[in-house]
Amino acid sequence: MAKQRAVDRSRLGAWLLKCNPALWDLRGLLDSGEDRITSWAVQPGYRAGLVAAGDPVVFWVSGPGREGLSRGVWGLGHATAEVEPWVESGRGRWRSASDAHGVRARVELDVRLLGEPVRDEELRAAGIDALEVQRQPFMANPSFVSREELAVLRRLLPAWPAPSPTDSGREDLA
Repeated sequence: MAKQRAVDRSRLGAWLLKCNPALWDLRGLLDSGEDRITSWAVQPGYRAGLVAAGDPVVFWVSGPGREGLSRGVWGLGHATAEVEPWVESGRGRWRSASDAHGVRARVELDVRLLGEPVRDEELRAAGIDALEVQRQPFMANPSFVSREELAVLRRLLPAWPAPSPTDSGREDLA
């Protein structure tokens, strides 16, 4: 009997991509005035193979909240392509070259950063405490938000940005 996978497209509400500011310089991105994420590193595997252009994406910041970067939802948008093999060719915004070294796949995105994040504490106060990222914060990207979870989560989120064409002039942020 084949093992049933926890994630399938019929249950997909959104993909959740995590950023650990201890590894990737989110503060530097914010200080530069940039308000979009155009690509992100993901772990190759069956989940990555399910990502399709147009899929909703939640951008989540993890970690202990240093530099005013509290854990929670920091951006919303869409995947603009399927996951592709990728080897990071430079340090980019990675805090060290060894952090970038492990990148083996990426997904192109159009994710708009929120003016104010929706902090994990706010989510939990509203009864949203069972998201995969809350239960297993060290899991590899991409994480998964079910349709049911997204319906509840949307009550706390601003309007989802409409999909737009990718801007090829933007910096790769894998």
